[in-house]
Amino acid sequence: MGALDGKVAIVTGTTAASIGRACAMGFAMAGAKVVVTGRTVAGGEETETLIRDAGGDALFVRQDVTVEEDWERVIKTTVDTYGRLDFLVNNAGEAIVKPVEELTRDDLIFLRLVDLDGPFLGMKHAWPHLVAAGGGVILNMSSIVGQKTNPRSTAYGAIKGAQLGLTRTGALEGAAVNIRVNSVHPGMIWTAGVPDVLGPDAEKKKPMLAARIPWGETGEPHHVGDPVVYLCSDAGKYITGIEFNIDGGAGAG
Repeated sequence: MGALDGKVAIVTGTTAASIGRACAMGFAMAGAKVVVTGRTVAGGEETETLIRDAGGDALFVRQDVTVEEDWERVIKTTVDTYGRLDFLVNNAGEAIVKPVEELTRDDLIFLRLVDLDGPFLGMKHAWPHLVAAGGGVILNMSSIVGQKTNPRSTAYGAIKGAQLGLTRTGALEGAAVNIRVNSVHPGMIWTAGVPDVLGPDAEKKKPMLAARIPWGETGEPHHVGDPVVYLCSDAGKYITGIEFNIDGGAGAG
């Protein structure tokens, strides 16, 4: 018997070998039915297939998290297919890392749309269905950069910081209706998207990056996926409004 048997989850940003895919797989292996979303159809269908091949129940729905109509369609499809909604993981996100003088207003707007507007729209449209289910959990995937920013992360750090306010307020409002809202803060997790941020020579930089982490190694996607399942399970039922770091100790210093 799985910890999440009979539950239904939506996980955004699941179309690659990523944190989102690991979260979705974790949910499915714990017994939940999972709707996985993203913009890339081939990658989303691959995630669905991987979960089904492992014995889980999953459905891919194409989604752009910045489009409100897509949120309405994803949530309607979820409830129509599985009859309820218990968990939402706002995982889809983007990062832009460059010196402040090279940043543009369009950079800031783009990050805001994906990393702040997207989670807000998800929370807004999922909320009544979580209430109808008797409560649930919303997890906003942030970053340790949202807590202690880095050089070249002016726009990204600002938006992730704003996302924390969304999480905390949601937790306070959700307590009255049994909805828990938490923020998850990965450190350097090695995913298929790392070269998009660090450049094509990302693998060469990996030992240097690992040396900066107290634990001495970079993380893997399942290092985030497993705790996400815990936070949504009954074992985490007294946890809300927190910043949950998964970073090998990088945020401690």
